[in-house]
Parts: sequence; structure tokens; C-alpha cells
Amino acid sequence: MRALIVSFFSKSLGLLALFLCYMTGEIVVRVANLPLPGALLGLLLLLAALLLLKRTPLFITRGARPLLIHMSVLFVPAVCAIVVIWAQIAPYLMSISTAIILSTALSLGVTAWVAVRIFKPSARSCRNDD
Repeated sequence: MRALIVSFFSKSLGLLALFLCYMTGEIVVRVANLPLPGALLGLLLLLAALLLLKRTPLFITRGARPLLIHMSVLFVPAVCAIVVIWAQIAPYLMSISTAIILSTALSLGVTAWVAVRIFKPSARSCRNDD
């Protein structure tokens, strides 16, 4: 029973931390009249905090897990919107498809290039292993 209570409060604390980052981003964007979404600024604030800590606290992991597990539900409104305005989108289907395919290929290529550069063993680490 105690473990269940600790897990509940840990998840709640994690969700609260995520919500506070989100709300802080929203408030800063509105007060400073910044031209970017508040959710993005909140996410950047969370990233900065995690980089400063150099680890992810367990309560953040526990709070984020339910959101990540059910992330596909967040795409339902977008799919419904496409179905609703299909008549307006249909003439531009080839252009939209080309843009999606090219941008996906470009982002995958850049991600792979960065990953190779980041995870490539350096000469110093190879010498230390010997």
C-alpha cells in the first residue's frame, strides 16, 4: 500500500513539474509578447533544467510516462481536422505529400548525421580503453 501511495505522489509531482514548465512558458510568452508558442518555451525551460541537473529525476520520468504512452491520442484532432477539410486539401495533395516526404527525409538525414558525430568514439577514448 505504501508503494502505491509513493508512486501516486511521485507521478503527481512529475505531472505538476511538467505543468509548471508549460504554464511558465505560456506566461513568459504572453508577458514578453514573444513570437513563439508558450508550450515550446516551457519545453525549452524543462530541457534547460534537465541539462543543469545532468540527469532526469525519477518523479519527472514517472509523471511523463503516462503522457508518452498515450501520445498517439494527441494526433486524433489533427486527423479529424483533415477529414473535415478534405475538400479544401485535396487539390494540394501532391504538394503536401512532397513536402512531408522531403522534410521527413531531410530531418532523418540531419538526425543521423548529428548522431554519428555525437556517438563517434574519439581518439582519446580509444586510447583510454587500451
